[in-house]
Amino acid sequence: MIDLNGVRLRNRVMTSSSLLGYGAARGRFALYGLSPIAQWVPLERFGAVTTRTMTLEPREGHFTLREDWKPHELPSMLRRYAQALRQVDSGWLNAFGWCNIGIEAYFRDYFPRTSKLNRIISLGGFSADEFRQLVDVVNVRAEPDEIAAVELNVSCHNVNFPFETILEEVLAEAVGRSRHPVLLKLSPDYDYVAHARLAEKYGVAGLVAINTVKALRLDPRSGEPLLRNRFGGLSGRAIKPIGLRVVADLRDAGIRLPIVATAGIRTFDDCREYFWAGADAVSLGSEVWLAPYWGYALGPLRGLQIRRLIRRVEAYERDPRGAWARPGGRGGLTGRLSPALGRAEQLLHR
Repeated sequence: MIDLNGVRLRNRVMTSSSLLGYGAARGRFALYGLSPIAQWVPLERFGAVTTRTMTLEPREGHFTLREDWKPHELPSMLRRYAQALRQVDSGWLNAFGWCNIGIEAYFRDYFPRTSKLNRIISLGGFSADEFRQLVDVVNVRAEPDEIAAVELNVSCHNVNFPFETILEEVLAEAVGRSRHPVLLKLSPDYDYVAHARLAEKYGVAGLVAINTVKALRLDPRSGEPLLRNRFGGLSGRAIKPIGLRVVADLRDAGIRLPIVATAGIRTFDDCREYFWAGADAVSLGSEVWLAPYWGYALGPLRGLQIRRLIRRVEAYERDPRGAWARPGGRGGLTGRLSPALGRAEQLLHR
């Protein structure tokens, strides 16, 4: 185990919030927020798996909580997805708006089924009191050795709320109250250095950098927003340079808290860039777990890549100066695949 200021990880590769739902599929044919690619990766191999951001009560957000879709209703379901998630400009734009089943339902339906995972529970609310209540629920329902940490998502753009106005009160109310280490998720659209200093002041164990970037795309034919919420959160390859900048800015500003980097990470070389910038761990998000619908047919390939990425990061920690660690050198992620698989990967990311 790796100890990052009290946050215990199995290795330095984690998963970002929301992309893997609650860490388990609802049923054999109802993934319910669990990326189809997840079935090709043993999730217990990750340093930690972060849940979807959860609120006190069930919340549809800008999507739906419905699971009972009939085959003939598939077009309607896909239209709903298109209003909350779109592939754009080397990345993904989403506005699910904290769509979740609520914290109590998570502990009832999913927590017992994910005991093999090292879990981080992501929490979201609109006041210090809501965050305090969420922390209280986690304190009661999860023993200190049952989860790695709680993540406070006080920076999401998909719910149309000015989180910077409540951040200090949230930290003052919730952090000291938690029986578990607390991670604070930072947004590049706020004063992230100032927020990191507040995190240090109130005893946060570590930082997650970065949340999605507030963004907008319009239909070029009509001028209408692509997403139901108009604005969404941009993630994926497009924001990797921003993520690197934020991590470097935090270190240059003298922030000493552990940093979990998450923005556009696909390969081992991406991970190593973040480590060089100052990150202590990395988290895989939409760049790994999302794909065009046809792209999920290459799920076994993506699963193989993810497993190899984890092994490389573990090996890098043992021998960071090894010859295998050179960019594109012996043991490189794509280089170790057959030429046919390498071409399939390139096609998937076009």
